[in-house]
This record gives sequence, structure tokens and C-alpha cells, in this order.
Amino acid sequence: MGASSARRTKASGGLEAEIADLRSRHRRLEKEIDRLRASETMYRIAAEIAKRLVWRADPEGRLVDISPIFPQLTGIDKDRLLSGEWIQAVYPDDRERFLQSWTRSLRTGDDFAVEFRSLRADGSVRIARARAVPDRDETGAIQCWYGLTEDIHDEREAERAGRAAEARLRESEELHRFTLELTRQIVWSLEPDGTGLTLSPRYFEVTGMDPADDPSLSIHPDDREQVVAESAAAMAAGRPYTSECRLRTREGGYRTFRIRSAPLRDSEGRIIRWYGVSEDVHEERLAGQAQSEAEHRFRLAVRATNDAVWDYDVEGDVLDWSDNSAAVFGSPDDTIGQTRLSWWVNRLHPDDRKRTFRSFRSALEGTGTLWSASYRFRRIDGDYADILDRGFIIRDPEGKARRAVGAMADVTERNRAEQEIVRMQAELIHVSRLSAMGAMASTLAHELNQPLAAVSNFISGARRLAAGQPEPDPGLVAALGAASSGAQRAGEIVRRLRELVSRGTVSVAVEDLPRLIEEASVLGFVDERPRGIRHRLELDPAAQWVHADRIQIQQVLINLIRNAMEAMEHSDKREIVLSTHARDDAVEIAVADTGSGISPEHFATLFSRFMTTKSSGMGIGLPISRTIVELHGGKIWAENRQGGGAVFRFTLPRAREAKQKPA
Repeated sequence: MGASSARRTKASGGLEAEIADLRSRHRRLEKEIDRLRASETMYRIAAEIAKRLVWRADPEGRLVDISPIFPQLTGIDKDRLLSGEWIQAVYPDDRERFLQSWTRSLRTGDDFAVEFRSLRADGSVRIARARAVPDRDETGAIQCWYGLTEDIHDEREAERAGRAAEARLRESEELHRFTLELTRQIVWSLEPDGTGLTLSPRYFEVTGMDPADDPSLSIHPDDREQVVAESAAAMAAGRPYTSECRLRTREGGYRTFRIRSAPLRDSEGRIIRWYGVSEDVHEERLAGQAQSEAEHRFRLAVRATNDAVWDYDVEGDVLDWSDNSAAVFGSPDDTIGQTRLSWWVNRLHPDDRKRTFRSFRSALEGTGTLWSASYRFRRIDGDYADILDRGFIIRDPEGKARRAVGAMADVTERNRAEQEIVRMQAELIHVSRLSAMGAMASTLAHELNQPLAAVSNFISGARRLAAGQPEPDPGLVAALGAASSGAQRAGEIVRRLRELVSRGTVSVAVEDLPRLIEEASVLGFVDERPRGIRHRLELDPAAQWVHADRIQIQQVLINLIRNAMEAMEHSDKREIVLSTHARDDAVEIAVADTGSGISPEHFATLFSRFMTTKSSGMGIGLPISRTIVELHGGKIWAENRQGGGAVFRFTLPRAREAKQKPA
């Protein structure tokens, strides 16, 4: 009995221990299950936050479980997804590739990985990546597949943007490199303390310096100290700087370069390195110098011409006058500056105001670019000056006038001189007519002298015959005597007239030929503008001094000029060229026109007296000219020009320079 009870007690104690152990293992199992559930929940939440789709498939690849977020993203419910319609979430163009990769993994058991475009419920297309690994049993057989599909669209876009940024950076670097090469700039850099100078190859190309040489030696000696001082001061202050200097080139000359440098700093503002460029501005400096010289010459020209230069802003109605305008208008100590257009209009002569203002306004409102007018303008002292005003109109692309610039020339004295020239020309023409009459009288005297001598001889013979008759008729003898006396008296009158006319001489002196021609041109071309004629002088510097009677040679030139002007009366092109050429001991003077030329049949008698091709001509101008030229020891001739027109040439003896300027 006792033994049996002991056995029961022992058995009971062992059972309780087993129960306690089971309970302990159960509690541990529940904790592990709770941990697994928590881990699963955490993983699920993490996957949902990361928008990762977790799924499981059987060994044949059929979906058996998916994340709840899968239907939300794709818009396909779970049943349809599990029935095989998950492929609808793949972009159509990627489905075949996706299935081929998935089928290959199912066949080989290799891990599955593929990138594709997925279709979202909102219609968007996103780049995704699907991966899966097989779960195998102890024998290696695949029990199922665990997969993960994640959205990598932003990652790929970031990578694409990064590659694009890198490409742009490379392009920018290439562009910068090409720009430096095209601009031919010298690039250099320095350490923060000014040491460690690094120069681009362009420096050595320009200067021809050796890398071992001191770069400062390429700077012009007069600029070296200034460049070094400016660079040191800028580096000490840590500020960018700009300077200029001349660099010696490999050819041995110097060119002007502009130096610019700036420091590169780190995030804390410390200078890491200095970078700079040296740019060739030699041509720019030469251009600037040329512009300054041109402006200076323009100012001098304005002063020399004594013109009042103006600049009119059409839109702002501002008329800007040059500094010398007040002097032109009679007040040299004042400055006009800027005025309104009305200031100019109010100073126009009342008789010219309406016409001139209307002309200027019409030019601004038209389409042309040139304007000119002659009018009278009231000076500061109240008198009116004769003005020749010429302007150029500047228009915008639409043709609207924006500005007008021009110059007012005071031609009062010139008009007076032209009036005086007209008067002198009239007197000269009168003198020429008298001279022509003298030549005609000389010719008539020469031609009448022989007939008169013959008449006198015949009368003398008849008188002797009458006196020798046996019974001479006293009346006849007396009549013949009177006739003889009259013939002798007429011959004496003709002889004296011929002597008076033929005693023409030339007063030769050393003359300044260009001056002589210019004076003759003033008289000869006095009315060239109304006739639409222009002339130019082509004077040989070596043909300056001649032996000539200035007045007589000017008469020849004026006669040839007037003939040339009349010859071009019906020509489209009207131009006269006066030229000189030195020919050994002589100087050749030529007057060329663009008229119809000389007919071949007229060359033989061109310088004959009373021969003319003009309806109103007397035929004595060219003979007189020939006489004057031949009295100087020269010769005169004419020829037709190639291309149309005629040219008259004559020569004069060449002289050495006079000790004093001829009067």
C-alpha cells in the first residue's frame, strides 16, 4: 500500500513537471508568434510606406497571395490579380519581355529580376522592378516563390537627370574650352599666396617664352612694376582686379592685353586659388585710338569749315548744337547748347520761314534720307546771313524719322564773291571781245594790204600811160593822181592799223601753275551748278612752276573751259577734268570734257580763224588761244577721249621754283 502510494506520488510529480514545461514552451511559442506577427506587421507597413508590393507564387508561377496595396495601385481587384490578370498591370510593350524572364526563372529555378513599366490606376506609367527568389524544402524542391515589386521611377529619373547634368557639365566644359581657344585668351592661376603660377599653352604660343623662363620678363619694362604692384595689392585685399599691360610677342613686338583675376573661395570664405585671364585687346585699343583721332579730326573739321553742326531728336523735339554754333551766329563767347526746333524756325527770315519749315517737315515725314535748303537766318546781331543747310535723316526699321543731323554753312561771303566773279567775268568777256576784234582787225589789215597795194600799182601805171600820150587829158591825169594818192593813203591807214594790232607781246614770269589754274577755274566754272556740271583737278605735284603770262594763260584756260561746258550741253554725264603733267622741260595742261567729241573733218581747221562748229560762235577763240600759247614757246592741239568727249592740250615752258611767291 505504502509502495503503491509512493509510486503514484512520484508519477504525479513527473506529470506536473511535464505540464509546467509544456506551459513554459507554450508561452515562449506565443511570444515568438507575437514577435513574428509584429515583425510581419512592421514589414507590411514598411512595404506599404515604401510602396513595395510583396507577393507569393506557387512553383508554377501562379500568384497565391499579394499585398493589399497591389489592387489600390493597379486598379485591378485581388481575385482578378490572383486569376492571372496581374499581367495587365505591365505596360503592353514590356509584357513579352517580362513573361520571358519570369518563365525562364520558373524553368531554371534562378532568381527572378526584371525592370519594366507599370500601369497605374490613375493612368500614369511608372518604372518598376520585380524580383523573386524560390523557397525550397530539404530536398531542394521549390515550394513557392517570394517576390517583391518596387517603384524605382524616381530613382531612374534621378539617374537620368544626373546623366543629363553630367552631359551638360561636359558640354559646358567643352564650350568653355572652345570659347577660350576661339577668343585666344591666356588662362592662368595662382596659389593663395601668389606662388605656383600655372599658364595655359596659349601664353607660350603668344610670347614664345620657355616654361623655365620668368613670365614677368614678357611684360613691357614700363608696365612691369605697375602690374606687379596692382596684383599684390588685390591679393592682399582678397578682391578681384583688372589691369592692362603690354606683352612681348614671339615676333619681338608688343601687344596690349587686359588682365582680369578673381579668387575662388571655399564654403568658409577662404581663398583656395586665384584664377585669371589675359585677353588681347590690342586691336580694340587701336580702334579706340582711331576713333578718338577721328572725333578730334571731326571737331577740327567743324572748326575749319566754320559750320554750325546740329543734331535733332525728332521724338523729343530737342535740337543739339555744336560748340562753335554761337560763333557762326555772331556770338563767339556764348554757347547755344540745346533748343527746341521752334528756336530755329523763329530765326528764319519771314520771307523764307514757311518754305523752309515746310521743306524740313516734308523731309521728315517722307521716305528719303537727305535734305537741303538755302535760306536767310537771323544772327545774334540782328543781321541776316545766307545759309546753306544740309541734313541727313536717320530712320527706324519701319521708316519713321528718329533723328536728323546736319550742318549750317554761312555762305554770305561766298555769295558776295560769286556776284563779284560774275561781274569780273562780264568784264573779262568784254576784254576778250575787244581782243577778238583786234585779231580780226589784224587779219583784215593783212588781207586788205595786198589788194590796196595792187590798186596803187595799177593806178600808178595808168597815170604814166595817160601822161605819155601825145595829147594827155589833163582831167584824166588829175583824176588818176588823186586816185593814186587815195590808194596810198588807204594803204598807210591799213599799215598803221596792222602795226597797232600786231604789237601784242607777252609779259612772261615764273608763275605758280596750280594757283593760276584755280583762279581761272573760279571764273570759268562760275555757272557750273545751274548747268549741272561738275569739275575736278588732277594736278601733278612736279608740274608747279612755269614761264607764263598769267593773264593770257588764264584767258586760254577760260576759253577752253567755256568751250567744254558748251560741248556738254546735251550730254547725260557732265564732267570736266583739268590736269597737268610734267614733260621734261615743259608742262602739259589738259582740259577734258564728256561731250560729243570732235568730228574728224574738223581737226584740220580747228584752230583756223573764223572756223566754228557753234551756231553762235565767231571762230576766233581757238585761234587767239593758239597765238597766245605759241608766243609762250608752246603748242596746242586737240584729240578725242576714249569713251567719249574731247581733250584740249597745250604746253608751257617749265620753270624752277620762284624765290618769292608770284603776285
